[in-house]
Amino acid sequence: MNVKPTERRHWLDWLRVLAMGTIFLFHSSRPFAPPPWHVMNSTLDLGFTLFDAFISGWIMPLFFVISGIAVYYSVGKRSGLRFVKDRILRLMVPFLTVGLLIVLSVNVYYDAVFHGNYTGDFLSFYLGPYFTKFFPFDLNFSPTYLANSNQGIYLWYLFWLFAFSLVTFPFFKWFAKEGNGNKLAKLYVACNKHGGLLLLAIPVIVVNIAAVPPYFVFPSGYGGWKLPAYLVFFVAGYVMASSPQFEESIEKSRKASLLLGIITSILILSIVALTGITSSSSGQSDPSGIDGTYIVISTVWALNGWCWVAAILGFGRKHLSFNHRLLSVSNELVLPFYVLHQAVIVAVAFYVVGLDLIVIEKYLLIVFTSFPIILAALYPISKINVLRFLFGLRIRNRSSTEHAATQETRRTSRIL
Repeated sequence: MNVKPTERRHWLDWLRVLAMGTIFLFHSSRPFAPPPWHVMNSTLDLGFTLFDAFISGWIMPLFFVISGIAVYYSVGKRSGLRFVKDRILRLMVPFLTVGLLIVLSVNVYYDAVFHGNYTGDFLSFYLGPYFTKFFPFDLNFSPTYLANSNQGIYLWYLFWLFAFSLVTFPFFKWFAKEGNGNKLAKLYVACNKHGGLLLLAIPVIVVNIAAVPPYFVFPSGYGGWKLPAYLVFFVAGYVMASSPQFEESIEKSRKASLLLGIITSILILSIVALTGITSSSSGQSDPSGIDGTYIVISTVWALNGWCWVAAILGFGRKHLSFNHRLLSVSNELVLPFYVLHQAVIVAVAFYVVGLDLIVIEKYLLIVFTSFPIILAALYPISKINVLRFLFGLRIRNRSSTEHAATQETRRTSRIL
């Protein structure tokens, strides 16, 4: 299936929306599984522990690969200045404004109260300790700075995606020039064979091993992965978008990737169930360097992540290459949904975990309470230009809005 560069990759839009839904379900389960989170249930659950270990093995790598693919289609059309401006408006405006200044304060407040670090009301917390003591961002560049997601709690993704975009832009711009992409012709051919896409797992494995503790460790954040590995996934996404052969290889390798992903996941989940090692500590044994166990676990973890990403991309391209009237709306609102979701989940979970209910009832209550709250907040965000700007969405001018309304009227008329 050859797709013209100008055509919309609907399957990528679907995967972005579905990945966001998965993140929502994942974070809703975090009160019931190790390691310690912002709000925790009094008893943990093995099922959610295994669920979290499985999801964290590939969900954030998938986001970075999709982001890398998306950057490919924007780099070639933009100058350096325009690209940086676009990244600032899309990523840093929501991160620095509604993110750090508003939304994250809710997350941090309930975390502080739950763990006994604060006892007052929210307004007093926001006007005082939030900015002086609990502010979720620091510039203390210690040797382990990159080991901790201290760049906006869960919004670290926006911060580092922006940083990765700036760092890689010169390479991407060079790579986009005519003829430079041909330098990877042999790699295109190798990856286009059945299962060939697994060759791209090699740099992920190498980087995952080379990022040695204590400088790049798992326990404190970054979704169970070392930060440098995400940069590899990001670049891999860009490279995969650079050739129709790569798009074909994604689909060809989907079954082999899925099979190997299942095998490595069984191995990882067995380790989690038998030893209690969680997804956020996978790949770390000796905190001061490399040993045999560290190499084996780091290799399996990286291979598992890449296999699931490749399988999801392949099956997505095969089965989700269609449009739907709800897709464009859902895809546009992925970013504000991401900005809002965890703070809402933490606030709801704070009141739910203390109820006299079984774990699955608490989980469902968190999900079915948080989701409508987020949707209700998304409606004004999608309609009001000031909010659209603050949440990284494009401003709608009157003419485009009127045009959309006219088109909707015409569609309605045809239906009636």
